[in-house]
Amino acid sequence: RAAGVRMADGREFRAPVVISNAGASNTFERLLPAGTPATVAIAQAIRALPPSMAHIALYIGARGASAELGIEGTNLWIHPSADHDANLARFLEDPGAPFPLVFLSFPSAKDPAFEARHPGHSTIEAVVPVPYHLFSRWEGSKWKRRGESYEQFKSLLAERLRAIVEQHVPGLRGRIEIAELSTPLSTRHFMNYPSGEAYGLAATPARFRLRALRPRTPIPGLFLTGQDVAMLGVTGALFGGGLCASAVLGANIVGRMT
Repeated sequence: RAAGVRMADGREFRAPVVISNAGASNTFERLLPAGTPATVAIAQAIRALPPSMAHIALYIGARGASAELGIEGTNLWIHPSADHDANLARFLEDPGAPFPLVFLSFPSAKDPAFEARHPGHSTIEAVVPVPYHLFSRWEGSKWKRRGESYEQFKSLLAERLRAIVEQHVPGLRGRIEIAELSTPLSTRHFMNYPSGEAYGLAATPARFRLRALRPRTPIPGLFLTGQDVAMLGVTGALFGGGLCASAVLGANIVGRMT
């Protein structure tokens, strides 16, 4: 029996296997027809799970090759203190407090072909976890038309984050050519995650007890992949893909990955 995908214009594509990487919530709540008998209970159970935390990200383009700026491919995890729980609690209570975590990644330094393709330039991204409610007042607005108060708030966060980046990568001072901040509303707009969640469903005990979060769904031919069927993050998405491939092919693909 073939599964099918119906497009917005009414066209329908059918195939023996359909794999959804849109996340469990989007798959069961948005992509399947409302009230699908086989998945009503699953949708209700997923709806009861909280989303993971949202994030802001500063995307930086700089003048100068990575080696020239003192940039290496190693990620940096920057915390205001070693008490991570206290750092997060303080920030959730007061957004003006130090960021609980700043994650710095250097894509250009990790790509051996980047310098040949873009000589004399580098890229950096800085990510901070934030609660969605800081941005919920603007959720009814449209991308690039969210208003002056939103832009001012973004600028304030971007300047704070840029100062931290330059503190830990001093070679960037005076070399940044572009720095653009995304917010949880950006994630909501582009990824259809209602709360701008960075990692899909939150990693709670209830989430891992939910047997419905596995690659094979009750709908014949429809499979789930990605972090929602494994663990949060890049590694979770990788193994989610391996689990899904194993379910589709009837073979232990994960065993070949490890």
